[in-house]
Amino acid sequence: MSELAQVRVAMIGAGSMANHVHYPSLASFDDVEIVAIADLDPRRLNATADKYGVSRRYHDYQRMVKEVAPDAVYAIGPPHIFYDIWVWCLQQGLNLCIEKPMGLTLHHAQSLAYLAQLHGCITQVSFQRRACPLAVLLRAKCLERGPITHAVCRFYKCQPAADVSAYGHMMGDGVHAIDTLRWMCGGEVVGVQSIGRRVGVHDLNFFAALLTFDNGATGVLLNSWSSGRRIFDIEMHAPGICAEAELEGMGHLYADGDTVGTTFDTREVAGGDELYIFGGFQAKNRQFIDAVKAGRQPESCFADAVKTMEVAETILAQTRLQE
Repeated sequence: MSELAQVRVAMIGAGSMANHVHYPSLASFDDVEIVAIADLDPRRLNATADKYGVSRRYHDYQRMVKEVAPDAVYAIGPPHIFYDIWVWCLQQGLNLCIEKPMGLTLHHAQSLAYLAQLHGCITQVSFQRRACPLAVLLRAKCLERGPITHAVCRFYKCQPAADVSAYGHMMGDGVHAIDTLRWMCGGEVVGVQSIGRRVGVHDLNFFAALLTFDNGATGVLLNSWSSGRRIFDIEMHAPGICAEAELEGMGHLYADGDTVGTTFDTREVAGGDELYIFGGFQAKNRQFIDAVKAGRQPESCFADAVKTMEVAETILAQTRLQE
């Protein structure tokens, strides 16, 4: 089967997340056409469609899909609203890209992965930090010396109030750190040891976990929503070399005992000042579009992303047993 020359994408959702990172990413690709947009809010629908020059506008996403017959669908929205939309798209055999988390529960995630396989859909969850150009560069530099022996991911936020969202801290944010660790270490998780705490609120807002991988690597996870500022940073260690980076800022590479190292700016590495570029969204969307064109699965397909959700559920289960 020959590759598609042009990928016709239909968008379900014109909210803030989609507009900040997914629409501009897709609009930057010469081989992508946004053929239609569906949203229940006419103001958001028209503002987004006007901005990207899309004439076909719908309130009914099912009607949109049936009339425009897209090559792929982006359905970007929270899982408690979009889960049934995702299920319907997969049942139609549509190639589908969604945001994290992959459902409210592990059952949701496993069901989506099952439907994707059953209907032969090319899928992606937007775990974009594994596509951040700075992270990709530093990992490649480490791997030149040998396999990653251990990696660390810290994800902190200053959110002192209780989380009353439908999915909670771990499924909403923690999965990003878990997925990044899985990507950095490069193997399959075979062991999880974790603790969780409630710091000043009723819900779990601190997690620490040690992940062991089948290739011998070790991952360290630190998540807190009771910290003083937002931090997402990583470490990667291979024989004689290590990398440290705050993915929206600076990265550093050290080798052979050197304490000065080499410094990298995430915007310079990515070649752009926009979040959707240096944050990895453009590169992640490129992976999905290329996969649709080639008729293969991208690295963050549903079958892989469900493994991140499994680790998240294990951490939550262990934490509950400690209480």
